[in-house]
Amino acid sequence: MYLDAVKAWFEAVDVEDSRQAKPCTEEEVRSLEKDLGLPLPAVYKEFLLWMGHRAGKLLRGEDCFYESIRAIQQGAVELLEENGNPEVLPEDALVFCMHQGYHFYFMHVSEGDNPRIYHYSEVDEPPRFTVSYHNLAEFLRSGIEERLKYLATYGKNAL
Repeated sequence: MYLDAVKAWFEAVDVEDSRQAKPCTEEEVRSLEKDLGLPLPAVYKEFLLWMGHRAGKLLRGEDCFYESIRAIQQGAVELLEENGNPEVLPEDALVFCMHQGYHFYFMHVSEGDNPRIYHYSEVDEPPRFTVSYHNLAEFLRSGIEERLKYLATYGKNAL
């Protein structure tokens, strides 16, 4: 639904990685929603049911798959505290991706089924929450484009 176009494009341009996508089960999605105490946006549920466990080499190195989601909620809070950041993670924030413990992406679940994507990085000056993508499809498209650039430069056998 929300991710149909990016799914089709991913399958067309990176057949190998798209075949390695491993979805979450409906039960895992319900369990995650219960554990987080947040209603998951429809677009995020769609992501989990598409590639919630892995996506080949796409998003490799990112903590964005099912096994990491619970932990990165607290990791984001700790990062803000460590940096003495005056901003507090909003109560309706769903942190869905963290990179090497110094930056993360989140969405406000109160923004509906296809919310904007916010970013925080401790290396930004000053560190603050910014809107980085209009939605999750745009975030994923950007990741796929980066993967394709990497493949073009280093070949398909590279990380």
